[in-house]
Amino acid sequence: MSKLFFNTIVRPVIIIIISAVALVVLAALGIVLYRFNPESYGFFPKCPFFVLTGWQCPGCGTTRALHNVLHGHFGRAIAFNPILVLAVPFLLLLAIKPAWRYKPQVAWGCLIIAIAYFLLRNFVAS
Repeated sequence: MSKLFFNTIVRPVIIIIISAVALVVLAALGIVLYRFNPESYGFFPKCPFFVLTGWQCPGCGTTRALHNVLHGHFGRAIAFNPILVLAVPFLLLLAIKPAWRYKPQVAWGCLIIAIAYFLLRNFVAS
């Protein structure tokens, strides 16, 4: 198989197939998350960091927050994980301006926010 044939025909088809499969999987997960409340059903995964330490990581509450966002309950979603709800506009901005993903300032900023949120959530707010 020639390199030209692979780069012009095969590679784009592979990318389309992988993207379609990812979209179907995300849609299925979204339907499951919409249908089943994580507070009522135990088949959702527990945070391993919380299980091991008893401290909430910056991602704790994300599943419950996403469930509430899907139902339009933004106040409850913010109560479960405010950083997730507040980060959505930033994530959309990164999707629009993909070059920003590779800037060190963006990565450092995200890390500082995550650490500050972890500290506030576990030590100041308690």
